[in-house]
Amino acid sequence: MLWELPHIQVAADPLYPGAPAFLTNTFLLTVVSALIVLGFFLIAAYKPKIVPGFLQNLVEWVFESLLHLCEEVAGKKNGRRFFPWVASIFLLILIANWWEVIPGIESIGLKTTSEEISSACAHVGSGVFLTGNVSNCIVPFFRPPATDLNFTIALAVVSVVMTQVYGFMVLGWRVQISRYIVLSDGPIGFVVGLLEIPLELLRVLSLSFRLFGNLFAGDVLLLVMAFISVGIGAIPFYFLEVFVGFIQAFVFAFLTLIFMTLGTTAHGHADVEEEHSAEVAHEERLRAEHALEHAVGGGAR
Repeated sequence: MLWELPHIQVAADPLYPGAPAFLTNTFLLTVVSALIVLGFFLIAAYKPKIVPGFLQNLVEWVFESLLHLCEEVAGKKNGRRFFPWVASIFLLILIANWWEVIPGIESIGLKTTSEEISSACAHVGSGVFLTGNVSNCIVPFFRPPATDLNFTIALAVVSVVMTQVYGFMVLGWRVQISRYIVLSDGPIGFVVGLLEIPLELLRVLSLSFRLFGNLFAGDVLLLVMAFISVGIGAIPFYFLEVFVGFIQAFVFAFLTLIFMTLGTTAHGHADVEEEHSAEVAHEERLRAEHALEHAVGGGAR
């Protein structure tokens, strides 16, 4: 046989023998993905032209589309507040997902003599290319970040934590706490409020395992199809994985937007007078800002 089926495991591999626990092949591509997203934002802000070129057009189109989505779901004020997080999460996951369709990912790495992969690895040769029964005796330098649960759980934790942060910022600590500790609606209301706490934790599992499951399954599919068809049969599935990578990035970012929107909306059991006071204060602030703008404009004239 020309080559063996690549070794498939859930845990990420150390980048090199003896590497620190955090320095894995998925961590490396996570850092690269984050740098690409950072560069994307810097391009958008660096010397914009009145007549934009292709790259500036692309950046502006992506940002405008995401900002419009945020404003449609959360309103103009909260939409602009949530936009940096939603856009960053979407772009980071999108880049991280699309690594799996890049040639060389998971096929270039260090040879290993570990018999955990195959008993033949103990007899791996010194050649550059590995073929035959030792062809899978390799620890890849690169592996798509979303195939590592550490990456998806970390993003899910960020999403849930920032939802709570915005809840305290927008609603205030009394209204936010009253979402979980309800003393005014009797025993049933108290129990229902407490049930909200584990539901917040379940969001972490829901977000992380959805992204991990889809990307890990797609990665395995590409490896298996490339193995049984000498690479040719996997070509149609590359286009499928490009689409799946986009959809999963959008779903994760959109759910984050939904959670943030719901997390900054007071429940029906919140104190009515407090909500009314907040609305009145908000309206008075808007009127004051409007009057200030007119005053400044009149003074300028």
